Parts: sequence; structure tokens; C-alpha cells
Amino acid sequence: MVRLLIVDDHIAVAESLHALLSREPGFELTPIAPDAETALRIVRETEPDVVLMDQGLPGMSGTDAVARVLAIRPATAVIMFSGSMTEDDLVTAVESGIRGYVPKGARAADVVSAVRRAAAGEILLAPDELTRLLRRSRERSRQRLERDRQVASLTPREREVLRLMAKAQDVPAISDALGITAHTARGYIQNILEKLQAHSRLEAVIRANELGLVEQ
Repeated sequence: MVRLLIVDDHIAVAESLHALLSREPGFELTPIAPDAETALRIVRETEPDVVLMDQGLPGMSGTDAVARVLAIRPATAVIMFSGSMTEDDLVTAVESGIRGYVPKGARAADVVSAVRRAAAGEILLAPDELTRLLRRSRERSRQRLERDRQVASLTPREREVLRLMAKAQDVPAISDALGITAHTARGYIQNILEKLQAHSRLEAVIRANELGLVEQ
């Protein structure tokens, strides 16, 4: 018997799918979860074998909920079941431990097959797709490490200068605000450009905003 939980805030879709799958031999359906918090409670109470997880949930997203579900019950197979997922969403879901992805437009027979295969321990992603997503995951990890390195490389004084640059302050204004000479201010600005790999002050400010170093 495969115990299945459907997590979807589109109640009409969820109820239709629930009714369909409840008629499948060997399937036992839990109550529907319209959001991630309800899903986590049902996972604790019923220990489902498979979870069909929508991405666009209110509050916590589906991809964020995956890790929480697996922390409660590692043996549960989570399948993303969504109408639209970006590649980054899929990468995050793969990093969190999903078994695969089934679009909401899939045929009922394909959904049933996916649930049975996931319950049996299969990974539902094609080998080339999994390889591509894992490559993207490694790329994102490198980007995060590079961002962390750039943030750590800036001194407290350089961060002060950067925040003033983000307020469109010129060299004289930065000098006055920090009580330093114009020559020293220019030196800080040059260091910032080099550390953030920026070719202009505007590019440095944009980069700093991406890194969360300045207020938007």
C-alpha cells in the first residue's frame, strides 16, 4: 500500500487529483494539504510514502518545504507537481532531495506511474536532465562561494565608502562624511572596484546591491 499526500493550494485541482488517485489499487490517500505547514503536520501524523508537492504554495514555497518534509521523514519520496518551475527552482528541489518532477499537465496515467516508481525508490529524472541540474547546482555553489569571498574581502571602511557610493555621493562628499582626504577616498573606491571586479562605480554599486551590501 502506497500512502500518498497531495500538497496544493488549488483546491479544485487537488480534490480532483485526490479523487482520481484514491481509486487506484494500492493507493491510500491522506487528507489534502493546502499549504506547507499543513503538509508538515500531516507528514508527522501519517508518515506518507510519497508526497506530490506543488511549488507555488502560500507562505513557504514547495521547494523550501521539501527539506522540511525529509527532515521529518527521510524515507518519504517527494515529487514536485507544479504547473511552472524555473530551472533554479528545480535545482533547489534536487538539492533538497526530490525524486523527480511531474508537470500538472501530465496525463493521469503518468502521475500514477510516477507515484508508483517513486514509492519503489526510483529517481524520476532522466539521466541527462539530472546531470544538467547537478552541473547547475555546482555552478551555483561556486557562485555563492565567490560572493562570500567578495563580501569577506571588503574592509569595514570600504563598506562605508560603498554605502555612500550607493547614495550617489561623489568623492568630496565621501571625504567630508568620513573625515578623510579625497586621495584616500579615491584609493578606497579603487580597491572596491578591484575586489568586486567592477569597471565603474555604478557597476560596483549594482554588484554590492546584488550581494546585499547596500540598502535598496
